[in-house]
Amino acid sequence: MNILYYYHDACGLGDFYLLFPIFNSLRDKHKKDNITLLSRSEIKDLALNKNWFDNFVDTESAEYPMHNYDKVYTWDIQRNGITIFYQSKMHFWDIVASNFDVVIDRSKFSDIFQLDLTADEKHQVDQILPKDKTNIVIHTGHSYKFPYGKTPDYEWWYNLVSSLPNYNFFQVGTKQEPPIDRPSRIVPDFDISLPNCYDLRDVLNLRQVAYIIEKTNTFIAIDSIVAHLSLHSNKTGVVIWGSSNSRTHGHEHNINLEAIRHCGKSPCIDLGGFVVSDDRNQSCCLMPEAAKPDSWPLVEEIKYEIEGIINESSVL
Repeated sequence: MNILYYYHDACGLGDFYLLFPIFNSLRDKHKKDNITLLSRSEIKDLALNKNWFDNFVDTESAEYPMHNYDKVYTWDIQRNGITIFYQSKMHFWDIVASNFDVVIDRSKFSDIFQLDLTADEKHQVDQILPKDKTNIVIHTGHSYKFPYGKTPDYEWWYNLVSSLPNYNFFQVGTKQEPPIDRPSRIVPDFDISLPNCYDLRDVLNLRQVAYIIEKTNTFIAIDSIVAHLSLHSNKTGVVIWGSSNSRTHGHEHNINLEAIRHCGKSPCIDLGGFVVSDDRNQSCCLMPEAAKPDSWPLVEEIKYEIEGIINESSVL
């Protein structure tokens, strides 16, 4: 049987990485079948050397040949009953496994989420990191990246980095501008221009981001692919949660700190599109124009947690 996995360009990088256990279970289910992944090239790169896909078709050049396959899996997580606002006591993996009628084996997670790097890719990262410093990875996102309400504003991040002048920060993410000709959730991350913050946005591929998290002391990130990439090494970091749900997308090895929603409402309703036009949600306290300064965890709280992680790791 010929099977197609279609991962739409608008779907998130983090969700694809979190689907690894599902792909692993489906490979067991379809041992003798030929599986083709239809996605953008960076998705293929993230799954380098995984045996879950036999072929790859790039959405940049594909004509979406759905009719050539006996079975098509469309990996649109929203259409399968889960968004970052999904109010459930179930985790992402349990929800998706139930939807696709597979069983996932958590005892294999350390192997499943391990990413392969070449020697040159590791060397590039190793050359960046000073050996005699405390090194921290950060991923800030941007206030106007949809879905909204996932990150504090620029000033919050600037104050955090400047308050820890003896630590080196390595900023990962993107400074890429969104394409004009098609829908996108791409927005350049904040540019934290400080002497102790090194800009690695768009310098490293995603597998290298996982590796630099492994090789640094800790990380600070919003709910994003960067936070999920900590599964590669189970490195403990601080993850800041605003509009999204730590109970659905969070990981136990991290310190998960949630923003306070003063208004008691979700900051926006993800209707599956790219622009939220529902005026009822534009006044939420986590929206960029309406954000209250005391919604997000205090910088002092982040510093306390970071210093605790670093002190504990130095003892070990």
